[in-house]
Amino acid sequence: MLVIDLEKNASRLARRGHPWLYKDDLKAADLVDPVFSPGTIVRVRDHEGRDLGLACASIRSKIALRLCGSWPGDGVPSLDEFLANRIGRAISLREGLIGERTGVRLVYGEADQIPGLVVDRYDDVLVLQATTALIDASLPLVASILGELIETRMILARNDLSIRRLERLPQEVVLLAGEPVERVSILEHGVTHLVRPYAGQKTGMYLDQRPARKRVQELASGARVLDLFSYQGAFSMAALSGGAASATMVDQSISALELGLETARENGFSEPELIQGNAFDVVRDLRNRAHQYDLVILDPPAFCKNRREVEGGIRGYRDLNRASLRLLAPEGRLLTCSCSHHLKPEMFENVIRQSALDLPFRVIVEDRFGSGEDHPVLVRVPETEYLKVRQLRRWD
Repeated sequence: MLVIDLEKNASRLARRGHPWLYKDDLKAADLVDPVFSPGTIVRVRDHEGRDLGLACASIRSKIALRLCGSWPGDGVPSLDEFLANRIGRAISLREGLIGERTGVRLVYGEADQIPGLVVDRYDDVLVLQATTALIDASLPLVASILGELIETRMILARNDLSIRRLERLPQEVVLLAGEPVERVSILEHGVTHLVRPYAGQKTGMYLDQRPARKRVQELASGARVLDLFSYQGAFSMAALSGGAASATMVDQSISALELGLETARENGFSEPELIQGNAFDVVRDLRNRAHQYDLVILDPPAFCKNRREVEGGIRGYRDLNRASLRLLAPEGRLLTCSCSHHLKPEMFENVIRQSALDLPFRVIVEDRFGSGEDHPVLVRVPETEYLKVRQLRRWD
């Protein structure tokens, strides 16, 4: 049995719920042994020999151990047994969210105690991403387990993430099971969304913003809506379904904008206005032309992908939020988001405060929320709370 012992400081971190431990945190453990490449499941003990459960061990990453929860007894399960248990449990926890034509995250990495694995379901299509060497090497097994639990047309690995380079893994898209499905439609809050598993961002769509799209639908009646960083217009579709007077989509990708237009037609909505361009330039131009909106959605990409980018990212968030607030009509609302987990909630709140300084009107925070229940946030693992959404209102 493979057992890894931790140093005292690392033991304290592990007991407090920190999910990742580094090579320096281990007691003279020889991770050069071939058994650790691409990775393996091990037992972990603290500096006093007390059991801390299981971990995925690897020599390919700076992160030597990724903790993955308790396991009965004192042995180490086989990889088949471990993955079948964890994947089965993750899916059972979301059983009430799985239905015909639904989009739902079935497996969410550390939150489901399967570090390095994300699985999203779009109707009968599963799209997964593997970010650790152990999971990457186990993809045929993962696909087999998923296929036994859920009826699918396709299981696709969208392993084209740049973060895979940290574990010396190739960026690639691989069909694991079934037949190629270029497009699939899902139904969310009564709206049909078109998803491109092979070509869309992430796994095809941002499922984590389901609660925010519901809120937009509720707020949109009669509103002039501006959807910044719209991608394929999921927020615009939510607004139009809620009775928005108009919707303007802004994105740099013309193909994403065109898909939004197609989605609007598919739903029988009025066609949104499309603006292809850099959001920073577009909001400045709209401001110069004295445009105003009743509801602005600001959902930019992660500006802080690592700690070195936090300072520059804060400037970007601050400038965009300030410009967006200036575009609000009296009593208008801004739904502003950050998906940068390096930008902590308190830092995001401070960015919003700085954005509202010296404006000729007050700004109030009407609500705070984040991702949906299929993206559970672990209290002891703040990294799982990467998505932050704030509902602001202009208060004259």
